[in-house]
Amino acid sequence: MPPSPSIRQITLATILCSFSVADARPVRKAVDPQSAPEQKPTLQKTLPTSLWHVWSNAQSSTIKAKMQYLDGDHVGVQTEAGQFYRLNLKKLVPADREFAEKASRLLPTPKSSAKEAAAKIDAILETALQKKGLSKNPPLEEDQFVRRLYLDVAGRVPTAKELNTFLADPSADKRAALIDALLSSDGYHSQQFNWIADMLRVKDEFGKGIKSYVYEEWLKEQIAANRHWDALVYDMMTAEGRLTSTGPVGYLLRDRGMPLDNLSNTLTTFLGANVACAQCHDHPMAEWTQRNFYEMAAFFGATEQGFSKQDVSATIRSLGLDKDKIPKKNVLAAVLAKVDTLPENKLTFPKDYKYSDAKPGDPVQPKLISWSKADENNPSFSKLGKGTPTQWREDFAVWLTHPENPRFGAAIANRIWKRFFGLAVQEPLGDLDNLAQASNPELLKHLASEMGRLHFDLREFQRVLLNTSAYQAQANPVPKPEDGPYLFSGPLLRRMSAEQIWDSVLTLVVGNDLDKFKLRRAGEMKSIDIPLGEAPPAEIKAKIEALSLKGAIKKKSRPGGKESNFEGGVPPNFEGLTLARASELPQPSSESHFLRNFGQSDRDIADTNSTEGGVPQILMLMNGEIQKVVTSPNSLLMKETATHKDTSEQIALLYQSFLGRSPSEGEQNLIQTMYKKGLTAKDLAWVLLNTREFFFIQ
Repeated sequence: MPPSPSIRQITLATILCSFSVADARPVRKAVDPQSAPEQKPTLQKTLPTSLWHVWSNAQSSTIKAKMQYLDGDHVGVQTEAGQFYRLNLKKLVPADREFAEKASRLLPTPKSSAKEAAAKIDAILETALQKKGLSKNPPLEEDQFVRRLYLDVAGRVPTAKELNTFLADPSADKRAALIDALLSSDGYHSQQFNWIADMLRVKDEFGKGIKSYVYEEWLKEQIAANRHWDALVYDMMTAEGRLTSTGPVGYLLRDRGMPLDNLSNTLTTFLGANVACAQCHDHPMAEWTQRNFYEMAAFFGATEQGFSKQDVSATIRSLGLDKDKIPKKNVLAAVLAKVDTLPENKLTFPKDYKYSDAKPGDPVQPKLISWSKADENNPSFSKLGKGTPTQWREDFAVWLTHPENPRFGAAIANRIWKRFFGLAVQEPLGDLDNLAQASNPELLKHLASEMGRLHFDLREFQRVLLNTSAYQAQANPVPKPEDGPYLFSGPLLRRMSAEQIWDSVLTLVVGNDLDKFKLRRAGEMKSIDIPLGEAPPAEIKAKIEALSLKGAIKKKSRPGGKESNFEGGVPPNFEGLTLARASELPQPSSESHFLRNFGQSDRDIADTNSTEGGVPQILMLMNGEIQKVVTSPNSLLMKETATHKDTSEQIALLYQSFLGRSPSEGEQNLIQTMYKKGLTAKDLAWVLLNTREFFFIQ
């Protein structure tokens, strides 16, 4: 069982002048406007000079608060006590509505700061909590905040030096400053790749010797450049070319030969559209029909994704190659892996199509799915699928990534929320067909709107979430289903992902040098980028034979070895383990690797990483190579520990390194006693590695 977090619940009785957002009434007795005439608002003839105001509703309930933002029919305000409220303008008196309109000109431009944007989210959350008689959790202690932030953003625990530097900083804005620093770090790029790779089912091997190295490096480059989500997805939907030279075609080639499966994954991943069953028959629990699915697939009806066995055989014959030479087949498979746009649509209804609205074998015309009649007037739906088949895939990409698409922003915002809070606003991630089923529909709607306001800049969106008081609140245990929807009084207590555990352990062993080792294998694929049909057959044949002899395409490609594929130097190797970030190892790692044992996804299905425990994990921690790596005299942590002759300093360093906190007085005394009985720093490191506290994000 995970350790119980220390969480204090504060009551609504401590909130001064508590105000119900639903009807703009305070909980306490209303102030009589006749007895407090100075608080009665008057019509504003000129622009107000302050954002402070006494807000009133039709029942004469009042609250004094500072206006924070104007958002459609709602105004966000904050009291002197720091409580946020989201007031319905329609329920306020006319003078208040006029004040809000004029005072909004005093507010910052729509490009608000992360702090201001975070305040809007906190207001929505607090409203939902107050309706249930709940309140948000107390703020995290400073050391807890540092550890949580490093794990969530940089994918690893902070070093003792990083922890103590933050704790010693007297700056009032040091939390926001640390958020900014980590979002610009190499660690962020690594952690972001791990998360996206799970979502997109990124694998090194596409079969038949086809490696996705160019695709993987392209993704890493996009993340490092902070490419906006809509632009990145658009590229993956519309890319053409060979996998040996064009990174974004890797997305469509991930399901080479299975375009219908690829479409199903696309709609689920990027829109949360629950359409998988409609691939074979009308969906039994949703409105999608098999016809709907095939009409969507028709947008890719003029797209050729990959190649067939016949393509390889035909090319071997045309070039006069020895068909029994496997290396040559691997080279050809890699060269033939490409995405092309055909001149006409080739998609037809399946032979077993059984519905009366079409006949088996009939050609399918593209048509977009919609969730309501209102979608027909949505700008993202206009004039798509009307051109020639060569334009259809681009039409689909425009619709999918359009800022007005009713699901695109909500789907990615919902995913990022789950990443930081442990639970999505709407579960499961792959079913957003009815947004009203979210635990907090207003919150999900606002998050989607915020994603659009930020133009799908995932880094900026994360900056907003990380600055919320909700994220920086103490954690809760996983809620019970019978308790009803979870309203996010704080994040959930979470076990680290496999990648976070691995990268944290390696931080203890290697330190910050961990981020300098960058795996680069795209060159291996680019070396065989042969433009078939664009060079004389004899020249192509000679190059294929030369590459086959050289072994340019290996059955298994390891990141280490004598001829290292790493930039920034060769990472350390200990007990057969390459000590590099999870993002810089094979994708995914082998089944016997530490990462897979601790729940790294096999990448066959999206989002299948696991944080469940098991006996093999315990044995690996207690007796496996990883504990030998950590407690080795050559590990950075043990070297630093050895520099401290005072045992209390050794104990403090180890606690801060593993758990992100100093030992309590009782812990210090107990361990000092054990030291006298023969306990060593190496033993203590082993103990702390095996504690539940090390593995959980509080």
